[in-house]
Amino acid sequence: MAALPYRLPDEPRPSGLSRYAVDPLWPLLTLMLAGGGFGLAWFAFNSAALGSPTRGREWACVALSVFGTVALVFTIGVLLGSGWLRPEHQAYAFLSLLLLKVGVAYTLYLMQQRCFEIFEHYGGEPRNGMPLMILLAVVGRGALDMTGWPMMLRMVLQ
Repeated sequence: MAALPYRLPDEPRPSGLSRYAVDPLWPLLTLMLAGGGFGLAWFAFNSAALGSPTRGREWACVALSVFGTVALVFTIGVLLGSGWLRPEHQAYAFLSLLLLKVGVAYTLYLMQQRCFEIFEHYGGEPRNGMPLMILLAVVGRGALDMTGWPMMLRMVLQ
């Protein structure tokens, strides 16, 4: 009879991407400074790199942010078109997009932080995410502003 290895529920599952794991603070700051597209992509990658046991929930949060943004933009457009939302209140309605993105990002940060602490405790060596965060905030954000992408895609990525 083969013995099953004992695993803690919160224990990270090692992966070949472990050498690219970073403190989840860096994807959170990237989302705030460079936009949702870069930050959410980095959160999803970091989840795989950390071997997070809550990877499925984290990727669901990323999908919630993307599709929730699309749904909110569509809803605000419908409300404006039907006259239920006055144009002078449009700016306040678009704050809901920011609330959704930052709320999901903070949730992702909290989910990954627990796994990251265990990763570090057992000898995992994280990379410094500051250079990539600065690069994405300076170059990446400018690249998104210069493109002529459709408005809906820009709302999701910014």
